Amino acid sequence: MSMPIPVAECPTFIRDYADGFKDLLPGSHYQSFVASLAASIFGISGYSDTFRYLHFSPSVSSLGNFANVDGLAARLNRRHRRRLKAILEKARAQPSRFEFVLDDTLISHSKGSEIYGTYRWHDHSSGGYVFGHRLLVIGIVDRHHRVFIPLIWEILHRDLSSKVEEPIANAYQKGWQVAVRLVKQLLSEGWPKLVLAADSWFAGEEFFQELTQMDVPFVIEIKSNRIVERHGQKHVESPLDQYMHNRTRAPVYHNEKTKYGCEGVLMLRDAETSRKVVAVANSRELDELPFAYYITNKLTWNASQIWSISRDRWEIEVQFRELKQFFTLGEAAVRSKQSVETTISVSVIALTVVRLRQLSTALGDRNQNVRPIPAGAIIRDLQLETLLRCTSKLATPHQDAYRQKFQSRLNHRNLNSKPAESRKDSKNKSHQRLEGKIPA
Repeated sequence: MSMPIPVAECPTFIRDYADGFKDLLPGSHYQSFVASLAASIFGISGYSDTFRYLHFSPSVSSLGNFANVDGLAARLNRRHRRRLKAILEKARAQPSRFEFVLDDTLISHSKGSEIYGTYRWHDHSSGGYVFGHRLLVIGIVDRHHRVFIPLIWEILHRDLSSKVEEPIANAYQKGWQVAVRLVKQLLSEGWPKLVLAADSWFAGEEFFQELTQMDVPFVIEIKSNRIVERHGQKHVESPLDQYMHNRTRAPVYHNEKTKYGCEGVLMLRDAETSRKVVAVANSRELDELPFAYYITNKLTWNASQIWSISRDRWEIEVQFRELKQFFTLGEAAVRSKQSVETTISVSVIALTVVRLRQLSTALGDRNQNVRPIPAGAIIRDLQLETLLRCTSKLATPHQDAYRQKFQSRLNHRNLNSKPAESRKDSKNKSHQRLEGKIPA
């Protein structure tokens, strides 16, 4: 959102969801959490703008104190998963309807080398480098309605063992190691062993072995240059793209779209066991190379099942786009470990609030493959409804107290100053400007 709008009251569905965290947040921390959650949904970043535009927000200092509570992010994350009990029960009852999705995203910061957890990362999508955070997220996808809900997340760290930067150096783990730890945490909390989908950044034999030992099925994209050693008892020693190029292709389907795939149970180099590999192409003709290759530890699944699971992984990419467009992910000007982790967690929880509202607007379980109202449409409707309510309050007689509060927070003379200044100080400065004692 390019321009924040004044918000008179916290919308009911945001307040209702925030009430589930109330016992974790005593005193003003609860009010700060409600304001921070609403600010993320309305696209407002920064404590000053949160105070100015959300009339139910506590002071800037209260917002800052809330974000700097030690260990708060971990407690919010755990409570967030407990609030998803209805999703958990559906996943247990209909495991084929849901899947885990794993991915990471870069949150760029143009300034602030002292911000906790920021490094110069290589962007494997663009081939360039980005300075900022790398956030790893595991979530669950409702494959009927194609809605992604984040479950657990963590900031990744670079290997700084050669530098004197403690204790962040001790926090370094490879991406697949962090993913294994988070999957184990989800399983320990009672989540079922759903199929896990991921892109090629997580494709590695160590990760495959860990998931197989946990009895977690997976469908993960792999690079075309992997070497095929054997097909059954036949020794091959050929790159994957060359080996799959001449194999017969059959139609594979997903959401009424047709591609063409070939499959085989192959032993790849450095692997301990054979796994099924599927190559997918746009055409049945062999002169067109496949554009994607996938591996799974489920040897009985056919190519259509594997292709469908991999395509539903795309919902996490939509999530990352919306987190950065609508929910101000990483835009708050914070530096400490506690505040960085807390603000990121609040942004992800805000996305979950809208995702649950999306599912509540869906047409029911019998209508499969039907998307609910988009998140952007929900946010725009909420902004319009809130703006109308605020305008109505301002135009209603006997609302002098509200108008005074509105004017004091959004006075144009105060927009370049800290909102924590008292109204008396602001009036004194205004008089001094009129008398010419200080520059306008």
